Amino acid sequence: MLQKIDGRDGNMVERWGTVAELWRYPVSSLRGERIGTAPLDTHGVLHDRGWGLIDETGSVAAPETERRWRFVPDMLARIGKTGVEISTDGTEWLAVASKAATAAASERAGFPVTFRPLAITTETTSAAQAAPRYDRGHLHILTTASLRSLADLLSPEALVDVRRFRPNIVIDMDRAEAGFPDRQLIGKQLRIGDALVAVKEPCERCSFTALAQGELPFAKDVLHAIARHGGGGFGVLASVIETAPIRDGDPVRLI
Repeated sequence: MLQKIDGRDGNMVERWGTVAELWRYPVSSLRGERIGTAPLDTHGVLHDRGWGLIDETGSVAAPETERRWRFVPDMLARIGKTGVEISTDGTEWLAVASKAATAAASERAGFPVTFRPLAITTETTSAAQAAPRYDRGHLHILTTASLRSLADLLSPEALVDVRRFRPNIVIDMDRAEAGFPDRQLIGKQLRIGDALVAVKEPCERCSFTALAQGELPFAKDVLHAIARHGGGGFGVLASVIETAPIRDGDPVRLI
């Protein structure tokens, strides 16, 4: 049985797990950074996927569908001293809005590109902002149980690594479960530390999960296994109801 504890409103809630990892991806499709504390606003983790890499036509990089963008997951993004910073090699970091960042990314791409802020939703797109890559849930949540279950379905060469799936919050469940238990959260609310989120839908997967990125090799069997055993979904998407910083080790309670 899950541990029963008193909720803020006097109702009983279930202790479901613990925050194991927190991630932020300041530039869409670039590799992100693991963080110890994730500040939330009403749209998710602060500075998460706030920028995109754009070509001369205004199209946002889509490495899962266009081969010319396959270099993008090898680039890195972080929040540094100058705000959002990018790197093409992991050694030199450049402010995302600088000419140096534009030049470095264009050289890496082999064609002209630039970085632009992304709108929160397609409805809020302005002349200064590009449309978001995904117009879905604010937070992506994944469990270590699902990661282990997927790894058990595949050969070690597939390297089932959390970085393939780009979650914001990775949860260790208090009790071990087989399969992809994240899906039992859909339609429910989670109290994560002091924040409250509503789990809306499964995170449908595309070929991005199979792409090579950094030391992770191309692994098409990852996507095939998710399609066969997870109905195409892996992890869940949630929206923010009550904002508060989330920290490594925070308890996760099922409302």
